[in-house]
Amino acid sequence: MKCYGDVRSGKTRRGGCVKTGIGAWITVLAAAMVLAAPAAHSQTRASSTPAPAGVPLLDAKLFVEDLLVSKGHKRTNIRSLMLDPRLTIDDGFIIKNLFHSAPRPSAKQPEYMEVDPKLIKRGPQFVQEHKAAFALAEQRFGASPEIITAILIIETKLGRYPMKYDVFRAYASLCTALDAEYLDSVLESRQDASIPAPDEEVYAKARKKGSWAVNELSCLIELAAQVGIDPMTVRGSFAGALGPAQFIPSSFIKYGVDGNGDGRRNPFDMDDAIASIGNYLKLSGWKEDAPLEKKRQAVWAYNHYTIYVNTVMMVHDRLKSLKDRETLPEVSRK
Repeated sequence: MKCYGDVRSGKTRRGGCVKTGIGAWITVLAAAMVLAAPAAHSQTRASSTPAPAGVPLLDAKLFVEDLLVSKGHKRTNIRSLMLDPRLTIDDGFIIKNLFHSAPRPSAKQPEYMEVDPKLIKRGPQFVQEHKAAFALAEQRFGASPEIITAILIIETKLGRYPMKYDVFRAYASLCTALDAEYLDSVLESRQDASIPAPDEEVYAKARKKGSWAVNELSCLIELAAQVGIDPMTVRGSFAGALGPAQFIPSSFIKYGVDGNGDGRRNPFDMDDAIASIGNYLKLSGWKEDAPLEKKRQAVWAYNHYTIYVNTVMMVHDRLKSLKDRETLPEVSRK
């Protein structure tokens, strides 16, 4: 299956479209699930986070199952994932991705994100620790160690930031935004007073996020098979980004590179992450001798926030300054 092509549209009863609902087939499919695995069914329902009022949890999982089958996955394989007791549907991921995904500005310099100066100072040592991968990225893709290291500092603190979220759960939960009734109940039951009242723009964004999540969940399953891991064990951000470089699954499938010569592309391997960032930047227009605006556009392709671009370029410049100081003759430093 081609997991980064077109995704199933999120047709709902809003905006004059016809709802892609679950009512027409839910009874038959639910009965089949109960007959196939009654014990697993009971365990899943009992161990899962309660769904919003009026939408049973089992309906949400069946809805996600049908969406993944529409992407070309075998129903038997997806059924086993949906019945896995580790999977819970948490509508909090919808709220987080709709309203809390923007980078936070620094209190002192709001045009930048907060960055620990110690991470920048550690940059040169980090480059030396992964010298071969950085050399590959620079020779093959024209991306300097400083720009790649800057991105890794911002994304995961050079791979040291703890990954708090279950990525499969995040994507599966976000997929449910494509069901109109479920989305209504999630938004109407919101507890955060800072969240604006839902309007057509919010619903349109939710449908877009839901369609995106279906594609990413499909790609996550494919990527996990390629790497040889259980997709249920993948940890990452609440937006589903994974590994040191925080690629989403479809992006790593498309841009991922083997950075250590082991014949595998692994988003959780630091050397592969380094090479893959270099590849992504090159394809986004990065060149070391390019005008500043061209460089900024390449970084913006990695993350569509101006504050993110500002911060990466600031860290890049500071890393360049550290490198220049290290290469100065001893006499000129005095």
